[in-house]
Amino acid sequence: MRIILMLIKKEFLQVFRNRLLISILIVAPLVQFLIFPFTADYEIKHISIAFWDQDHSTLSREIIEHFRHSSHFIDCGFIDSEAEKEKALLHDHVDFILQFPPHFEKQMVRGEESQIAITANAINSVKAGIGSDYIKNVLTGFFESKEEGTPPSIKKMTSISINHIHWYNEKMNYQNIMVPGILVILVTLIGSYVTALNIVREKEIGTIEQINVTPILKWQFLVGKMIPFWILGMLEFIVGLILMVFFFGISIQGSTTALLGATAIYLLVMLGLGFFISFVSKNQLQAMFIVFFLFVIYVLLSGLFTPTEGMPEWAKWINFANPMSFYMDIIKLVILKGAGLREIASQVLILSAMAVGINIAALLSYSDKIN
Repeated sequence: MRIILMLIKKEFLQVFRNRLLISILIVAPLVQFLIFPFTADYEIKHISIAFWDQDHSTLSREIIEHFRHSSHFIDCGFIDSEAEKEKALLHDHVDFILQFPPHFEKQMVRGEESQIAITANAINSVKAGIGSDYIKNVLTGFFESKEEGTPPSIKKMTSISINHIHWYNEKMNYQNIMVPGILVILVTLIGSYVTALNIVREKEIGTIEQINVTPILKWQFLVGKMIPFWILGMLEFIVGLILMVFFFGISIQGSTTALLGATAIYLLVMLGLGFFISFVSKNQLQAMFIVFFLFVIYVLLSGLFTPTEGMPEWAKWINFANPMSFYMDIIKLVILKGAGLREIASQVLILSAMAVGINIAALLSYSDKIN
């Protein structure tokens, strides 16, 4: 025990003497946590739209005027030809073109089938998808406002009223999803990136050789290295939770104890992974590339940006080896759904098995005998 305490003291001294490491551990994560949620916004606030009115009727002009009064759309005027339409989209002058066919109003009045063409600049698929929904909502709102005194053919479009109820995220606030997700990313970086560089750096400067000639066992060396970063990671996570509650106004609906316990286990997984990478890497650059490679895969498969249910089967199988996906589930279940330990038990057990496996692998990969 005395040896482990001495190693812990040594690690803390190294951390607090290294200004760059302090910046990586404390300053950078907090700055990212406070800035990124405001920039990673799924809400599209400004959409440029142009109109191609081939009908020139009262109804088409009223619809265009309705769009001009919407705060989401920037009016880019009218176009009059296919060539003009292609040019506007090619040079990104507009995001959408709303096209009214000839005899649009007459067809609507007679109850005949008529279509408004929505052409989207889909180079940005997210903006194209969300913008199309905005346009449909504006059109629906227009016909609802025109319900009184309109022909029966138009009334048919507004005969059904749809009410949306969003459980666990009532106002559909993107920050309720992004802020906990970013907290997961920061915990992952602290656990894996910093520790991956730790032992490699000692290899490069030669201090690892000095430790090798001391009567320190492998597991003592690993535990003594791990505990300081585990403590720092937990402190960072707690500070992140406090900022999430008081700065972003996102309350924890479930068990805070279960959340902290799951985070403690997840940090052990990431620390073990970081140490395993540092043991098998020959230099810091190699360690950085390995961490970056795994980190990108983990984030893309975690379910933060795209739902895991929509992934192909082969990706779902790969995701079973992704600890971030299980921890992301825990964060969402506890913070948004109000889950307790019983509801997250399966994810916690899987992370526990991963923690044991990766730390054993890290211990075995340290081939140099210390005793």
